[in-house]
Amino acid sequence: MSCIVSVSGSPYEQGLTQGKELKEVILRNLQRVDQKLKESRCDQKRYEAFVSRNLEMMRKFEPALYEEMEGIAQGSGLPFADIVRLNIPAYFMTEYFNQECSMIVARKNATADGCTYVVKNRDMGTWIEQCVLKRSYPDGSQIVEVNGAGIVTYPAGGINGHGLCVTTTGFWSADLPPEIDRVDSSHIFLNIHLLLANCKTVDEVVAYAKQSPRMNGLNVLAADANAACVIEMTSNAVSVEYDQGKGVLFRTNHYRSDDFSHFNPEPALRPSTFHRSKRIETLLEQQYGKIRFQDLLRIMSDHENGINSICRHPQGEIQSRTVSCCLFVVEDLEVWTALGNPCEQLPSVRLSK
Repeated sequence: MSCIVSVSGSPYEQGLTQGKELKEVILRNLQRVDQKLKESRCDQKRYEAFVSRNLEMMRKFEPALYEEMEGIAQGSGLPFADIVRLNIPAYFMTEYFNQECSMIVARKNATADGCTYVVKNRDMGTWIEQCVLKRSYPDGSQIVEVNGAGIVTYPAGGINGHGLCVTTTGFWSADLPPEIDRVDSSHIFLNIHLLLANCKTVDEVVAYAKQSPRMNGLNVLAADANAACVIEMTSNAVSVEYDQGKGVLFRTNHYRSDDFSHFNPEPALRPSTFHRSKRIETLLEQQYGKIRFQDLLRIMSDHENGINSICRHPQGEIQSRTVSCCLFVVEDLEVWTALGNPCEQLPSVRLSK
């Protein structure tokens, strides 16, 4: 079964196609989420009430997402409530589902060819099988997204026909808890599908992010052929770091700005994000000015620091694993994806000189 799916038409029609093509994968994702929710021992009634209220927010303010979920349910033959449970990511607000991801943009002065490359490893404590979705709309616009099969609300990353690429990494800290009282008016996270559908440039992404209601913080990386930035977000504010000609930006799962870094967890509590960030910085410095496509894949396949490596593999009690690696070539409107660990899906061999 191919996990690359082309969908077209209305949101409902796109969901219908995805549901039909990926119904077995969607079912497996649902089973894994349900198992982890059971293990988390959350209050099921409160959880379901929260999801129901957030779904009503989506129906009112983002009806296209609601319609697409209806299509996925119809196409997969699964109950609508099951598809909703996958798509309202309240489970990410439990310790069992925290994502630990890494993302980089390298461009202009930093790269060998001057092109803009964006790469992301999506790491998850629960294995959610990913897919590549190529969307074609009636108005001629197109989007490619990498996301969990059956899910429309939190893509790992994507690029649209305007050459705008967006990806994210999560932020987790007890000092910045989610604003769950906004359940009736906000998304749990900024949904980058909406950025790709509504924005053409990096500047438009920044403007959209500033006014977007959300319950949680997030790191957002946006790049087009002319600009790149990282937007560090809390539930109430943003801090923007532009490329400023240096050609490299990156984030893992903590903040680097002076504005927000005081919210970071202690390294002893979440060592992985700090180890990955330092390792990425070191590897980028080694190749600066001559970074190529394969260099970024090599970085994302790196296993330095063991369980805290950039390419994640479950070990003992630490179950985080890299579920996808996506690399976007902005100028070429091209997406390369490893559906799993890049070291396994895109193995490399180098001859000695």
